[in-house]
Amino acid sequence: LAVTKLFGLRGIQHTPLGVRNARIAQHYKASLTATFNIFPAARYAIILEEDLDVSPDFFSYFSQTLRLLEEDPSIYCVSAWNDQGYEHTSTDPALLYRVETMPGLGWILKRSLYKDELEPKWPTPEKMWDWDMWMRLGEVRRGRECIVPDISRTYHFGSSGLNMNSYFQDTYFKKHSFNTLPYVELRDLDSLKKEAYEELITEMLRRGTVLDHSQSPCEETFVPDTTGHTYLLFIQMNHHKDYTTWLQVAKCLRIWDLDGRGYHHGMWRLNIKSNPLLIVGVPFSQYSKFKPTDLKPLYMEAPEKEKDKTKANEKNIIHR
Repeated sequence: LAVTKLFGLRGIQHTPLGVRNARIAQHYKASLTATFNIFPAARYAIILEEDLDVSPDFFSYFSQTLRLLEEDPSIYCVSAWNDQGYEHTSTDPALLYRVETMPGLGWILKRSLYKDELEPKWPTPEKMWDWDMWMRLGEVRRGRECIVPDISRTYHFGSSGLNMNSYFQDTYFKKHSFNTLPYVELRDLDSLKKEAYEELITEMLRRGTVLDHSQSPCEETFVPDTTGHTYLLFIQMNHHKDYTTWLQVAKCLRIWDLDGRGYHHGMWRLNIKSNPLLIVGVPFSQYSKFKPTDLKPLYMEAPEKEKDKTKANEKNIIHR
């Protein structure tokens, strides 16, 4: 509050409610409510945490994508963050994706979504929900998706907090990609609309080359040294919560491997060695029909110690 006064800005201080994750969730609710109430003409709000750096084209990125929120009701939010966008898995600053999970970490929220849907249902102080995990729930998201960039427009530098430490920062955030170009003209924005995006993904799957499924994705040569060539990987995924193989593949690819996120209808989209890579979960994904009939989906089982760790994490999430 003292810093806001120093810069001549308006500061709002509210009484904390709840503890730990619930306290953070209540802080978000109070902040969002205050923002939209103080600025009744504002149709959108950009949410940023204090441990994020922003790219030179941060506002340009949002100004270009804003119309998608108006023109496509199937879009939930626009985020500056790509959960799977690491230095070795993202290469194109003009490229955007649709994902089912709400990434946070620098995102734009529509007033009508907050006031009409989120605010009335927001978790109460006694519920130990992470606010972002709550926003990802199927009954809250209601089939809508978020737009994310191939290369992130925010960079997470915070290494201390309720859910953060220096090891976690170094392992999962330090090598995240970050755009440094001052202006990027985003490409094919209309292709992000629901029906057009399905046509785009379908075409990529039709022309893509199936990778050698007998080779481990942990091998450096798993994705060939080409450029602009679309590759396909089909992995076992029996239902929408079956991430057993995906988490092992993610570990091989050195990306986020703690839970399933950043997917679109059971399909993950990456850029490796400047090649689009589509990873399809079979039989769950609607894109399973593109798997060659004689191809067995890749299955990778977690080591025993990781299984125990996963069970503990699941219990923790259920507790929350």
